[in-house]
Formats: sequence, structure tokens, C-alpha cells
Amino acid sequence: MAPSVITYEEAKEIIGVLPSVAPRPNASNLRVLSEYLEQRVQTIPAPQQSPEYGFLGMVQPAAIYALKTNTPWQHWADPGAHPVPAGTTAEQNNIRAIYDANKAVYETQQNVRRAINDALNNAIPNAFRKPTGNQMGTRVFTVRDSPRDILDGLRAKYGICSPNEKTANNQRFDQGWDPNEPIEALFERLEEAYIFSILNKPQFTTEQLIDKAIIAIQRTALYERALLEWQDFEEANKTWEQLRLHFEEAYDTRLASGQGTAANHGYVNNAEAEDDDSLSTIQESLASIHLANNANYQSLQDHLQAARSETATLRAELQAAQQNFANLTQAAARAPTFAAPPAPYVPPVAAPTYAPPPAPYAPAPQYQQYTQQSYGRGRGRRSNYRGRGRGGRRNNYYQSPAPAATAPAPSVGGYIPPPTIPNVAPVSSGTSCILEHNKTLE
Repeated sequence: MAPSVITYEEAKEIIGVLPSVAPRPNASNLRVLSEYLEQRVQTIPAPQQSPEYGFLGMVQPAAIYALKTNTPWQHWADPGAHPVPAGTTAEQNNIRAIYDANKAVYETQQNVRRAINDALNNAIPNAFRKPTGNQMGTRVFTVRDSPRDILDGLRAKYGICSPNEKTANNQRFDQGWDPNEPIEALFERLEEAYIFSILNKPQFTTEQLIDKAIIAIQRTALYERALLEWQDFEEANKTWEQLRLHFEEAYDTRLASGQGTAANHGYVNNAEAEDDDSLSTIQESLASIHLANNANYQSLQDHLQAARSETATLRAELQAAQQNFANLTQAAARAPTFAAPPAPYVPPVAAPTYAPPPAPYAPAPQYQQYTQQSYGRGRGRRSNYRGRGRGGRRNNYYQSPAPAATAPAPSVGGYIPPPTIPNVAPVSSGTSCILEHNKTLE
């Protein structure tokens, strides 16, 4: 089924009356004209080009349109007055269906282009619609002209911004964010300043665009966690689209949690405020400082609450780990145990004992007779001593001589034992007399 055709009247009604650039086109009024026209043509469906942006690519600069979609705008070619003939009926029907679809798209494109150019003829004074080559007369834009080329030509000739306009755009690009406003307002303002730089060189880079947004968010001191998460993003994912999605989600989460934006805490971003020594300004500054302190206190409370939540999570994980350990312990207790086999018997090894060598043989001591003669006066044998009297009794007894010295026993460990002296009983006096008597008889 061929798509429906949008008529010229329908497109003209949708576009309406464009803002005029009289008395003379400049960067500001051309930008207002372009923005209004872009908003209107986006509402005209163009599924063959972009289901989301409609006919936006027909009027928007190619560099800016590429920021929205990766599919460039293409002019739909005229399929001709009739379809190409085919051999069979089935082929003819197929070719006819394709032709009807392309014809409907082409006619819609031409009707929308005609409606846009007619609106531009009314918005641009005649003096600034010159023919190509700056010839005499006034040019009337027709369906053969591209609206994008018309606007690009006007910007190149009349849309050169003044130094004050560039300065104002740079200030808008550097301006901080008042959290009393939605975060979407911050992103929209930065995008407008970025697009302005594309149309009026020098162009800002995407890295500068992202950096300005991060700085504005950091100054609020309200999104520390979101900023830390953004730092963990991979470099390939740190795009403008991802930044908007991430911080818009953080902004919505803060609102849903009841914490609100800085408006609830009296935060005012007065980083760009001019110095003023008036009493009212001083009072407002003091109030702003007081409210900023309240905002910082609330931020600390948020961090404390987050830490408490993390502590509770860790406590729950610890309890779960303890329960798992207890379950493992019970399972181990119920599991069958296996006794280890006994170790093989190893006889004890006795410590070596030291036996000292035997003592050398020592012969028994020889006893010698010792006679002590005692002479007195009297009868008897001649005595070696002179004396008188009846004589005296001879007292003979044996006295054992000193034992022969024996070889000392070898020392053990440096110790020399003392010699052993045998105990010999003394010879009585009676025995001594018998021995003397026997000797006399001899």
C-alpha cells in the first residue's frame, strides 16, 4: 500500500507564518527564523527519511542535523511519469506498487518544499532575495530551490555575528547552572551555544561542551555520586548523549527521593553575580551563604545515609556468610569419617651405652713377718741390751707392710679413682708367741 500524500495546503497550514527578518537579515533574526521553521517541519511525517525528525533535514544545516541522527537527509528522486513496463502481469504489479510508493514520497516532498519556500518569500524582504550572481531584480524561491541552501546562503552573507554577539554566546556557554531550574534547561542552553558556534566560527568542540556541563554540575555540590559514576565511564561512552541521560536520571532520582533540588535548600548560584556594595546585596549574599551552608549540611546527611545503607548491606552479607559457614560445618559433621591406616611398627633404637674397659690384674699383696724383740733383765739369751732381772717377754707380732702400688685404672672422662687398700686384721699377741716358740725349737 502506497503511503498517503501530504498536500500543499496541509503543509502550508502546518508551517504557518514565519518570523520576518526585516528590516535586514542578521545573525540573531536568522537564527530565530531557522529555529521556528525547524520546529514546524519536524511535525510533518517523513518515515522514508527520519521517523523522529520528519522534514527537519530539509532545512537544518547538515553539520547540525548530523548531531541528531546518523542518517543524512536525501533528496527523493522523481520516479517519472509512469512505471517501467514489465514482461508478466505479476512483475508489472510489483513494479507498479514500487512506483506508487516512490511517487507518493516524491509528491509529499515537493509539496512541503513549496510550502516552505513560499513562507520564506514572505519572511525575507525582496531586497535580500537576489538572483544568483547578484544580478538585478528579485528572486522568488520556488519548488526547485532547496530550503537548506537558501538559509545557508543568507547566513553566509548576512548572518555574520558581531563581536558582542560572540561575547554573549561565550558567556552563555560559560554560565553556571542554577539548580532552581531543571537540569534540562542547562543542557538546552549549552546546546544552543554550541550550535551558535557551528554557524559562527570558531566552533566549540564536543569535549568543551561536555566539560562545561560537568563544571556547572560540580559547582552545585549536589551530585557527587553521579559525578563519581561518570568518572568511571569508559572514554568511548563519555558522549553528550550519555551525559544527558546519566545526569537527567540522577536529577529525577533526587527529586523522587524527596531531597529536591537546591531550591528546597535555598541554594543560589551567584558565581557570575556582579559585585555590589549596597545593603540589599550584602543581605542577599549573607542569606545565600547561610542557605548554601544548609545545602552542604543536607549533602553531608545524604552521604551519611548512603554510608548507613552500605553498612546495613555489608552486615546482611556477613550474616549470610556466617549462615553458609554454619551449614557447611553441619554438613561436614554429618559426613562419614574415615580412619587413617595405622603407621608401620618401627622398633625403638636403644641409645649406645658406654662400658669402661676392665681394670688391669693386680696380684694380692704379700704379707711379711715383722718381729719386734724386746729384751729385759734375767735369764735367757744374750741380749743386745744390758740389764738385770728375770728377763723379759718377747712381744712378737705381724705387721703388714705397705701394699705394693698398683697401676692406676684408666680414667673415664678425666677422673682417676684412688687405690684400694685391703683391710688386714692385726695378729694377736698369742699367735706371736707360738710363732716365736716354733722358731726356737728349730
